[in-house]
Amino acid sequence: MSIFSKNRLMPYINKVTEAFIARSNISYQEASGVYTIKADSDSFRILQLTDIHLGGTFLSYSRDKKALIACDKLIKHAKPDLVVVTGDLTYPMRGPVFSYDNKRLVRTFAAFMRRTGVPWAITFGNHDSEVKAVLNGKELNRLFVAISKKDAGLLYPLKQPKITGRNNQMIEIRNTDGSIRQALFLLDTHAYTDEVSRKYDHIHDDQVNWYRDTVLQLNKESGETVSSLIFIHIPIQQYKTAYELYQAEKPEVKYFFGVNKEKGYGKVCCSDTPSTLFDTAKELGSTKGFFCGHDHYNNMSLEYEGIRLTYGMSIDYLVMRGIAHKEEQRGGTIIDCRRDGTVEIEQLPLTDI
Repeated sequence: MSIFSKNRLMPYINKVTEAFIARSNISYQEASGVYTIKADSDSFRILQLTDIHLGGTFLSYSRDKKALIACDKLIKHAKPDLVVVTGDLTYPMRGPVFSYDNKRLVRTFAAFMRRTGVPWAITFGNHDSEVKAVLNGKELNRLFVAISKKDAGLLYPLKQPKITGRNNQMIEIRNTDGSIRQALFLLDTHAYTDEVSRKYDHIHDDQVNWYRDTVLQLNKESGETVSSLIFIHIPIQQYKTAYELYQAEKPEVKYFFGVNKEKGYGKVCCSDTPSTLFDTAKELGSTKGFFCGHDHYNNMSLEYEGIRLTYGMSIDYLVMRGIAHKEEQRGGTIIDCRRDGTVEIEQLPLTDI
């Protein structure tokens, strides 16, 4: 039997039961590529999952199953209205399991989410379309589009802004009276500046300009500054700045929860190239928080210059050596978006379920 057996996880997935949650009214605007979610309760709950890292071979089967079981437990416990996966859903690299088929892995996870019945969205991570993967970034983007056309649960835009990236999108959460409760920006932090140095890329200026223009357009429509959140994979440089200020016990940062225990590549693994995104967000006064993944042992949440910078708890059972046997870093992040535009953030460690 081939180590790349395509149906190995399906017996488990076919037993996954639907999460019993209230359904929101979701519509899609073909002209703009924007999904609008109408929320009728006081709290609209988002569950951030990150760095799931499915392998997809015989060698990774037990760890892949554990990753999906962990996701299912978190979803069943949190009862979210929306799941946002902030990158590195797959791990198409030789690594420990000789896994390259990101195409099958994306389809596998889509089948899993379909069984849960919870709508979901995704940003790309640096590992999702590695150089030897079956699908490159553009091809993977087309696969997500194809899945979204057939599966109403995946909120992936069929039309995207003509800017740098494999997918950049905005999802509106509106109250029943039509007012905007929260705008969710999912931005591509790309992968590497080149395949030789493997240095991490950054959010480019055209992406920042699109974000700015979109916020200003929403402000004009609403007659006030809208509230928004940004989801990315690789942390922006301000995560590092805020953490260093926290370590130095400076008053410029406010600590909320979590720890940063990343060691191998530095405490905060961000791009060496600065992005203008944070300064633009601060100038606009719309974005209340950033949510990233990427650093599997980091899950700290700090406020810096009035904006929350939160690491999601990772799922990874595969990539980091020995991580399958460690539990304290594994879990999800709950983001409750209130009717009045306020946001409450809390960790959901898997060990608490």
